[in-house]
Amino acid sequence: MVTAALKSTKVVLKLAEGSQTISGCNTVATDENLFALGQAVSKLEAQDVEAVTKVVESTLIQE
Repeated sequence: MVTAALKSTKVVLKLAEGSQTISGCNTVATDENLFALGQAVSKLEAQDVEAVTKVVESTLIQE
């Protein structure tokens, strides 16, 4: 049997001019929380967000 151990969560923002990655997000944050984070950062960047992508990294462990 193989299980997945969650390692990290990050958010990638596709902005009007490029992209930005926010690493080290809380692994228990909800999708709504991560989306709100992306919206807040886009306001700081003064750019429109075209897409918000959640990236979850896990380690597969054989038991």
